Amino acid sequence: MTESAQKPVTVLVLAVGGNVSQGILKALAKSTVPCRVIGTDISALQMGVYTTDVGYVAPWADAPNFVDWTVELCKREQVDIILTGCEPVIAVFSRHRDYIESNTDAVCLVNGPAIMDICDDKLRTCEWLKAQGFAYPDYAASEDEAGIERLVDRYGFPLLAKLRGGGGAQNMVTVADMDDVAYIGRKPGYVVQEYVGHADSEYTVGCFCDRDGVLLGSIVLWRTLLQGTTYRAVAGAYPEVCHEAERIVRALKPIGPCNVQLRMTKRGPVCFEINPRFSGAAPMRAQFGFNEADAVLRHFVLGEPSPPLPKITSGIALRYWNELYVAPDAVSLLEAEGRIDNTTRKDAYIDEYGKKTP
Repeated sequence: MTESAQKPVTVLVLAVGGNVSQGILKALAKSTVPCRVIGTDISALQMGVYTTDVGYVAPWADAPNFVDWTVELCKREQVDIILTGCEPVIAVFSRHRDYIESNTDAVCLVNGPAIMDICDDKLRTCEWLKAQGFAYPDYAASEDEAGIERLVDRYGFPLLAKLRGGGGAQNMVTVADMDDVAYIGRKPGYVVQEYVGHADSEYTVGCFCDRDGVLLGSIVLWRTLLQGTTYRAVAGAYPEVCHEAERIVRALKPIGPCNVQLRMTKRGPVCFEINPRFSGAAPMRAQFGFNEADAVLRHFVLGEPSPPLPKITSGIALRYWNELYVAPDAVSLLEAEGRIDNTTRKDAYIDEYGKKTP
């Protein structure tokens, strides 16, 4: 059966109010696999629920009924695969993946706890990198007074303090002097690290692995950040960075998309974060031709052994804010009924300022 004739794949994307899940939607829109997309978020005032075929208001990820609500939604909408870029949702799904898959016909595309426990905790990430023989940022837990003193003696200031969990530079503290050391020592749940490289030497590497954790392709972007997310990116070969990221992913063996963040230093590329999920740069990579969402559908739903993931070494992306305008009665309907069928309505208008035909 040709792709144009095949039954559309029904994709459930959760947390479509967040930038990572919105990036998944953009990448799905560029896929050549026919899709029917269901989008959810905890609020009716989120743009993503009006750009999918069907939108739902969902419970919070920590709600007691969240997993069963997801199961019932998958049954009702005949979902083939579940995707999300929301870390709290991923954490819940990682623990309940087997239950969800055994009670639905959907693939729940998350990594299991063994991998998530390494990558969700920045202290454990450093420990794992060290144990595996990779370059890593020197580190100490915020509760480890002697360890922090060692970092100060060895590297001076500044140091970086990060929440062990969470992403997007959430609650990151630049430790500039001994007063900051005392401050961070009173905040449990942080990791203190040497300041690695420079902001203008940061790279994000998108890798894609099959269901056995075998690496099938990668793409490297030099980037700069705004509020913890990529807003300027330049694709290139960057062989040293690519080699190190691929070594790390081959050792970790995640499934599906995996994002490795590194900075170039005098001692070579140093990884400081691993996200075994879709990342915020997914739509940029898809536009360049490295479409992880398309590869996910082909491999995990359609069963293609090696989906096409070309080697991309050029491309520039400059991110900017945009607006979606939605009819008030559409929001009222979604708030009242918890569901909106966007295929029968034309309520949403996206500002097309700056739009050019690629």
